Amino acid sequence: MDASTEDAPLASFEAKWGAAHPELGLALRFVPAGERDAQGAFACLRYELEHAAFGIREEQPATMKLQWWAEEFARAGRGEARHPLTLALAGHGGFGAIPLADWHAVIIGALAQRDPEPPSDRVALLATGMAFQRPLAANETRLFARADADATARVHALSRALRETATLGTALQDGRLPLPLDLLARHRLARGELATASPPQVAALREWLGMLASDCAAVSASGASLGAFASARLHADRWRAQTAARADDPLTALNTAFGRAPFGATWAAWRAGRRLSR
Repeated sequence: MDASTEDAPLASFEAKWGAAHPELGLALRFVPAGERDAQGAFACLRYELEHAAFGIREEQPATMKLQWWAEEFARAGRGEARHPLTLALAGHGGFGAIPLADWHAVIIGALAQRDPEPPSDRVALLATGMAFQRPLAANETRLFARADADATARVHALSRALRETATLGTALQDGRLPLPLDLLARHRLARGELATASPPQVAALREWLGMLASDCAAVSASGASLGAFASARLHADRWRAQTAARADDPLTALNTAFGRAPFGATWAAWRAGRRLSR
């Protein structure tokens, strides 16, 4: 990571993160004032780690970036943080108390996303994402108590599954299978046929998006405590999955929906922020 990145102000990371996730920029307004900078920095940190795990196509640069983060977490534990995000988090009282082993678990989980086994079913696919999101959410709830770590991790794992579906062609080229094998079998689709528009592909995508929407609804109905960012993401992704599942062209509809933040996401973030600030 070059010096220009290290010296970049926190606002530049928030702008990049907000462009990719418009609902999260809205959610920032409803975070308790005393935690706004730290929670924003953590959300940006999640974005940076997700980008290394999923967004960098070449293996060596992705591994090097994740290794850089592992070293940065070690430096931060010694009070020697260099990156704007870890510097922002260092001012939060609980950051230095997180054991380095717990950050290593996050990096190991991120590396596991690079070359996953083809998922046999929905449970296996989400379990792969949870291997990364669960330790990250556990660290998050250590810093910002009151939220449910497992539910938070599930929200982000579902969101990643939805984004992998939206970038179906790229994911397949990179060796990842965004839909589980049992779903392909039900629709008599070979893996190589998944990127080509066809009635079976559309039917499989609609079923898969409906499953993700149902999973989002189940997290919402569980009553688990979520922070403003996770609440906004959950509501927005449920709406995106439902919208795309009903469309004639699910992939186009899904990618269009990612550019929008439904009003309900703002409402969900406001309610979460108000509840946790109590």
